[in-house]
Amino acid sequence: MTHVLTTDEIEFCRSLNESELAEFLSSLPPDEFDSTVEQLAGGDWQPEQQVVTGGNYADARSQKAAAVINAKTASAQEIGPLPAVVDPQRRERCSADLELYAMTYFAPTFYLPFAPYQISMLDAFQNVIESGGRECHAVRRGGLKSTIARVATQWAVTNGHRRFPVLVGATDDKGNEHRENFFSLLAASPILLDDYPELVPLMLKWRQPKRQFRLNGRLLAVHPKDARGRIVFADIHEAASCEAHIAPYSVNATDVSGLSYVDRFGVTVRPDLLVFDDVQTPQSAKSPLMTEEREEAITKTFCGLAGLGEKLAAIMVCTVREHGDLTEQFLSRERHPDWSGSKYPSVLRLPDRMDLWDAYAVKLGQGDDPTEGKRLATEFYRANRSDMDAGGQVAWEYDKLPEEDTSLQSLMTVRALDPSFFRCEIQQEGLVPVNTSGVRLDAQTLLKRLSGVPRGIVPAQSSYLTGFIDSSDQVLWWAVVAHAKDCTSWLVDYGNWPNQGRPVFYKSDLASTISQQMPGASWEEAFVHAHNELEHHLLTDWATSDGQSRPLDLLLKDWSDGGQKPRIESQIAASANKTRIRPTKGFAPKPGRKPVHLWGDGVRDRHNGQGWVERRSETPVHVQYNVNEWKSHAARRLLTTVGAPSAMLLPGDDERANRLLAEHLTAEQPKTIIYDGAGGIAWQAIPGRDNDWWDCIVGNCMAASMLGCTLNGEKQAAKVVRTFALPGARR
Repeated sequence: MTHVLTTDEIEFCRSLNESELAEFLSSLPPDEFDSTVEQLAGGDWQPEQQVVTGGNYADARSQKAAAVINAKTASAQEIGPLPAVVDPQRRERCSADLELYAMTYFAPTFYLPFAPYQISMLDAFQNVIESGGRECHAVRRGGLKSTIARVATQWAVTNGHRRFPVLVGATDDKGNEHRENFFSLLAASPILLDDYPELVPLMLKWRQPKRQFRLNGRLLAVHPKDARGRIVFADIHEAASCEAHIAPYSVNATDVSGLSYVDRFGVTVRPDLLVFDDVQTPQSAKSPLMTEEREEAITKTFCGLAGLGEKLAAIMVCTVREHGDLTEQFLSRERHPDWSGSKYPSVLRLPDRMDLWDAYAVKLGQGDDPTEGKRLATEFYRANRSDMDAGGQVAWEYDKLPEEDTSLQSLMTVRALDPSFFRCEIQQEGLVPVNTSGVRLDAQTLLKRLSGVPRGIVPAQSSYLTGFIDSSDQVLWWAVVAHAKDCTSWLVDYGNWPNQGRPVFYKSDLASTISQQMPGASWEEAFVHAHNELEHHLLTDWATSDGQSRPLDLLLKDWSDGGQKPRIESQIAASANKTRIRPTKGFAPKPGRKPVHLWGDGVRDRHNGQGWVERRSETPVHVQYNVNEWKSHAARRLLTTVGAPSAMLLPGDDERANRLLAEHLTAEQPKTIIYDGAGGIAWQAIPGRDNDWWDCIVGNCMAASMLGCTLNGEKQAAKVVRTFALPGARR
């Protein structure tokens, strides 16, 4: 007997998931199965597959059940038909005007009027997207540069101006952040979906990534994040964004070459728009090596992704962080003539009455707490506003905190509290190479200080040859320097033991360590073995530029504390070359305190008044020195004009060859300090930076002083006259 399903029963059955529906159909009696299937398959649930007639009853029943289940699945996946465009004229106007597109569809994001520099960026980006070219724009953080770049990317894709943008960030996490922010912008603009209904499948897929979607019965290919991490727009054939891809990547990605996809016509589509958003980090901005690697990745890897004969569009939004950083490289027409660059300082012109702003800065430091200081400063500003504002000009009047009266006050407050941040981040000028101490080193300048003498060769005009070893538990660092008597010096060679076998390496990723050279031996044994091997290498004769050879006059070893100190003591004591070796220990006494050369025994110990003392009154004989004083001395040698007396030069004639060395030489910052009224310079390590070769250079400069090298006006180390007397005789 045929059972007729009610409307409620049919709706209930259709609400079941696939497994529940399959279980229900398998439970039906044979005489009710066919009629129930026909009732469930009626209307919008028409099965796509044909049931094969003939065969046994079980196969036919199974095919009918599968057809019903497939029909149910297809019905659940259907999202069509898409709604019509709400305002075609508005869409058409916005498709031809990026600024109007941003203001129309992302009004909550751009809730303040655009700054003139933001309008300039929008105009430049639209021109690049439509016509090709390369634009670099440096803006302070918080200036909406990243948001404008993302909106420009959306405008390019949704209107069919570009089919395959690549979003490039500084790290993998930043690449993922670009993708999530892309969808967050879309989700925050319902009016955009009204005018671009073809984006609805992509948004549905973003919210329900495991669901499949159909449009008018056809299964859509759409992904918020496919297996390669790309955003894939729905293949709606009549849409301008049909099959478009957006690929987020890190600037350090290694799998970018050959980036492409094949569309439904079989045409290979390659990247046609690159968006570089803050592709440098604070650490990479300070590193000439990391800067150059990123620069090469941009110019050679990413900018080489376009297909033959296709005009690539490239946009870079960034912030100047350091002198000579990646941003300044791409802003330089001399270095990158194919890029157009613009800097946008926040203060276009400083006020005329800077004396009043200096008084304002003093007010900020008064009161019992920062709130009180800010109140006093604000009252002072309000009382003198007309004079303090005179001549001042800002880039954006809305660039201010809510509690401050004007943008000028807000920005000048930043200048008063942190001048370096103001100059670098706010004004896009970068940190100056030399600070108030006058001895700060700049990596880009150092790379140009070349001697022209091949690495490993001693200049014939030198008088002395010294070496220095800086120890760590995993690797030894060393440098050999040649010196003239007037402190002119040439870095001959530098390296590490064991050799890492590659030009770029860091302590955090060593390929070979001391312990690995003697498997099964204790660390102490391996450490002494490392010093023996390196000592043998350094104390052999070195070739000179005139075809002769000469030995090392003095080798200093960092006399580290902890487990290394007794190992170095015993190793030197057993060395056949111990007369040419001295362990050393650096100290950093505060300004005004007893100088190092006055430490120890004034009669038996040796010094020349230049910040070191050879402690001959103790066993073993060792050297103590003021590290801050000798780091400043070494820095001045590296700042002295090339060709002048006392200048230090790097080996070779290739600027690129010493990039990692330059990182070590700039891994510490000098700070002017005053202690008990006495002034001095203290050197502070930059966190996360290797500085071992810098320590080696400093140690070599001090070794030259021990051998008698002096600057004009300095006192040489006194030569010790040894006397001999019989026991008991009158001295």
